[in-house]
Amino acid sequence: MPADRPASETGRGIFVGREAEFAQLAAGLDDALAGRGRLFFLVGEPGIGKSRLADELIRRARDRGVQVLVGRCWEASGAPAYWPWVQSLRSYIRDADPDAVSRELGAGAAELAQILPELRTILPGLSEPSSLDSDSARFRLFDATAEFLRQASLTRPLLLFLDDLHAADAPSLLLLQFVAREIGSNRMLVLGAFRDVDPTPTRALASMLVEVARESSTTRLSLSGLTQDDVRGVR
Repeated sequence: MPADRPASETGRGIFVGREAEFAQLAAGLDDALAGRGRLFFLVGEPGIGKSRLADELIRRARDRGVQVLVGRCWEASGAPAYWPWVQSLRSYIRDADPDAVSRELGAGAAELAQILPELRTILPGLSEPSSLDSDSARFRLFDATAEFLRQASLTRPLLLFLDDLHAADAPSLLLLQFVAREIGSNRMLVLGAFRDVDPTPTRALASMLVEVARESSTTRLSLSGLTQDDVRGVR
């Protein structure tokens, strides 16, 4: 699909009323491909169209050769810490060449193995890092994750989609905050989606949003209902 073709003309279903928002996302993807990393949030009530916009951007990204990673927060209880990051990074590691993964992880492999234990099978002999319970160990994990994403994006641009952030655990949100501060020179676009009602944002989510809003690479897209003209255009 040509990069300048409107989403409403993709032939993959009707896509009206969100052209302005999609244009911002597409421009952000252009920035990421040029080495200017971006972070976008899609915000709105359930059913407002967040997933539809994300799906359209993912199609655009794949058409342009971007590696897409997806992590979804678990809204029921029982998910381990960092679950959306585990999902997204696990899919990358499983599909990648072990030698390439080793190069991209570098010295941070042992840190990431704390949340991705399969790395110990792919890369035997990793040292045992200290517990994640300490602040310094958590910082090392965050730094290792950000550096891994940077290195991976040098090989192939990345689109990381983190869905249902209203259900994210606090450590996952802190890691996103850390990555947001490091994203500017990466060939990577991070797209997060969450509801701003039912449930209302948690204190951890609200705090993260305040912090990342200070970064010039961050854009928040709040979705409202379609207008009557938009609805008529669907008929």
